[in-house]
Amino acid sequence: MKATIARFILVSAAFLAPLAHAAEPTPSRVVHHQALQSETVEEAVANLRDSNRKLAALLAGDVTDHDMQDIHSLAYTLEDTLQRLIDELRLLHDTVADMHWATEGMKRDAVIDYGEAYLDGIGKIMD
Repeated sequence: MKATIARFILVSAAFLAPLAHAAEPTPSRVVHHQALQSETVEEAVANLRDSNRKLAALLAGDVTDHDMQDIHSLAYTLEDTLQRLIDELRLLHDTVADMHWATEGMKRDAVIDYGEAYLDGIGKIMD
């Protein structure tokens, strides 16, 4: 008897669950956007700063449906910009690793070259 009641409740819930959300408005179709491109590291940093400023302003309010669309659009640029910077940081990491190995081998000229390359690259990311 208990098993029959349990089955009835489960079947009823399965059929009635969609009705519980029937009154909710159907979300509009999500529009995909083109990310703001960063050809250089300097552009990536500028795009990141600008996008961060815009995101902070949007999050400071009530975050309306319109804001959600703006945040969705910003996310494309943020994702691409961060990936551009991650790629650059990986290259800089490799440069520092090469400098490290050069110090172990007492290769002064290589240490200087790698060190200067690192400082030049990181200077584009950090002020």
